[in-house]
Amino acid sequence: MTHPAASTTQDAHGTRSRDAAHESAAHAPATGPSRRRAVGVAGLTAAGALALSACGSGRDSDAAASPSAPSTPTDVAAAADVPVGSGITVDKGGVKAVVGQPEKGTFTAYSPVCPHQGCMVNPADKQFVCPCHNSVFDMASGDVTGGPATTGLSPYPVKVENGRVIVG
Repeated sequence: MTHPAASTTQDAHGTRSRDAAHESAAHAPATGPSRRRAVGVAGLTAAGALALSACGSGRDSDAAASPSAPSTPTDVAAAADVPVGSGITVDKGGVKAVVGQPEKGTFTAYSPVCPHQGCMVNPADKQFVCPCHNSVFDMASGDVTGGPATTGLSPYPVKVENGRVIVG
């Protein structure tokens, strides 16, 4: 009696069994990982790598390096436009900076790039705050006062002339 592959037979006692050719293939010892297992492992590896890259390293990164200070002095704003105890973000004449006035008549300017992961910081109450991971920087010194950043903002030269804020 011949049986097609993967067929079942019934003996005289009503017991069902698979044909011998199918049984030997189904119960052959594994000589390596199955295709399904290999594809599953590869998928998990790729998903894990993607998840880790999305989180970042948690460390200050060269990729998040601040731009250098402006090479030439640039008029970026009226001094009256920079609130006392706060600051503004400027992007003028090729200069991107955060300008603060922590105390009346005292002006500071820094790179707006958070050294942690490269997000742009925002001025707040006598500080600059990174919206990505909540690093906090002192407006007067640029020093980090709350992590995860471990280094402060890069300072830019700043002065006020004729009521105008000059950065660079």
